[in-house]
Amino acid sequence: MRSLFALFLIAIFPLARAEETRRLAGGTLEVAKREARNGKFADALTALDVIDKAGKSTAESLDLRGCIYLEQEKFDDAIKTFEAAHSAKDALFLPRLHLGDVLFRQRKFDAARAVYERLDQQTNVLMSNEHLRYGVLLARLGAHDEAGAQLAFARIKFPTETPAYYYAQAAWQFAHERKSDARKWLSTADKIFDADATAWFARPLYDLGWLPKKPVIALD
Repeated sequence: MRSLFALFLIAIFPLARAEETRRLAGGTLEVAKREARNGKFADALTALDVIDKAGKSTAESLDLRGCIYLEQEKFDDAIKTFEAAHSAKDALFLPRLHLGDVLFRQRKFDAARAVYERLDQQTNVLMSNEHLRYGVLLARLGAHDEAGAQLAFARIKFPTETPAYYYAQAAWQFAHERKSDARKWLSTADKIFDADATAWFARPLYDLGWLPKKPVIALD
């Protein structure tokens, strides 16, 4: 009986692997994003490898790879990949934003702030500016720079196209030991925006110890 079961496993193992290969074989960016959002980073990287081997890598696929490396705390690899994405398409905003995120994740708050501030001066795209000004605020709070944080906080005005205003309010409350008020702001944001939209804004709150649960990977 055991021999028959062993033969059954041997028979189906190649089929299972073949099915997994077909599932990722599309090698599309959407496949890789889907796997990354589900926390299946190895599968996401496999899908990205398919893209690379086909000679179809793009700034967007490189940026996604960098995001996965960042989640895996492979900081040097993340930096190199974001820089490659920037070189592939220098007008693309996200790889430049994510270079600041690598520094923030390493708790190099002053260096992260410098990246965000420089980018803020270089763009006049509203949603990009909202990300950057929020990044500056969180970097100031992380560095315990109260005066600088007050100035950064004042620059994020209601309304915002992104969750920036709500998360800035929450960050300010967390930083000043008003956790209940902070959670109310987060609850309001969650009623307006979905998890993908809030992920990037939520992550630094988690990194600073203000959120107990790690948000989904931020890809946008």
